Amino acid sequence: MKARFAVLVTALETLVVVGIGVGIFFAPLSVVWALDDQFATDLLVYWRASADIWLLGHGVPLSISLPPDTAEGLGLLASQSQFVLSVAPLGPALITLWFGFRMGRRDMVLDFPVVVWLTSLLTLVALSFAIAWSATDDVARFPLIEAVIAPSVFMASGLIIASWTTKWSPGRLWLEQVMPAAGWQVLSSGVRAGIGAFALLIAVVSVFFAAALFVSYATVIGLFESLGPSVVGLVTLFVAQLVCVPTLVVWLAGWFIGPGFQLGQAAQFSPLGTDIQALPALPILGALPQDVGPTGFAVVAIPLGAAVIAAALSERGLGYRVGDQFWVSGAPLVTQPPVRGVFTALVSTATAVLLLWIPAALVTGSLGPGRFSTVGLDIPAVLAWWAVEVGLGTLLGLAVGRGFRWIRAQEQPAPSSAAR
Repeated sequence: MKARFAVLVTALETLVVVGIGVGIFFAPLSVVWALDDQFATDLLVYWRASADIWLLGHGVPLSISLPPDTAEGLGLLASQSQFVLSVAPLGPALITLWFGFRMGRRDMVLDFPVVVWLTSLLTLVALSFAIAWSATDDVARFPLIEAVIAPSVFMASGLIIASWTTKWSPGRLWLEQVMPAAGWQVLSSGVRAGIGAFALLIAVVSVFFAAALFVSYATVIGLFESLGPSVVGLVTLFVAQLVCVPTLVVWLAGWFIGPGFQLGQAAQFSPLGTDIQALPALPILGALPQDVGPTGFAVVAIPLGAAVIAAALSERGLGYRVGDQFWVSGAPLVTQPPVRGVFTALVSTATAVLLLWIPAALVTGSLGPGRFSTVGLDIPAVLAWWAVEVGLGTLLGLAVGRGFRWIRAQEQPAPSSAAR
């Protein structure tokens, strides 16, 4: 009976995940259909648009083929009537990932791990197929297999993250048993440092973007007014921009790292220099950083500082005592503290690069015809810069963490003779 209950609860929760993800778009579009369109258009058109955006948010590329009259009305050439949308608005993917993480942290997973995993993934595959089948259209096409599998990848990623973030996870316990103690210390400390560096960078970028929205409030409102949307259109535009916020955060992470990002061939953003000739008419883009002057390159110290802080907080996991020697005579080379520090930096760098590479790949691609065929990050350059910053930051952070522990040990009062 308990296993059946686990199946029911997991299936219902997966249905809620899909309902929230698609409903974010379908609800305001339904209001548009009712109030602005006066029920004149087939509601299936709005459903297909919602499904397409949900699939695009999970990294499924959409191939758009506009009819000649529609392309002409938009001012597009005949050669531009067919294009690809491959830049993901990461809002739906984050919702799926977060619900998968929450599902994997429930006590029910400890009792029925296989049941919960299979039920959630199979239910999501079935729902994704139903959505993809119902959204099939001549205007917007997508690869069916990718559309069915991609949302489940994010759900499975959330489940995997949840299963490895608990001390009682089978995989973690197995690694602790099979690996030497020194190797496990290096691996766990490096992974924590890499995750911490990435998390701190994203946190700083998010706070910066929120502050930029506040500072650029007048510009954003001016862009809203220039579009002249109705009340219903304003709500729709707000929801569309909201799900794009994670995408903008990843772009700004590339800006902080150094190489920056581009919004097509007419807008380049970088602390080294910004060249803006034209931007899409999206109000939220008014908060993007403009030319920050000759001192703007100093922002690359923030990713380096994030790596230093994360490594300093993870240094204790290497198991060194304050009084341990820097180089132990007679000990094997791989167990020497400096060598272990280098291996920790390599693990930290690999972890941080992997964590950035996945969202960077999702938010880089095509956003339309013409000059918007290339949008996002220069992935090789961003990852190379990020690897150097995390590697150097981790080495420095390990030294800083060890130094702070030594200072704290020196500040502690010596035990009195009475206590001895």
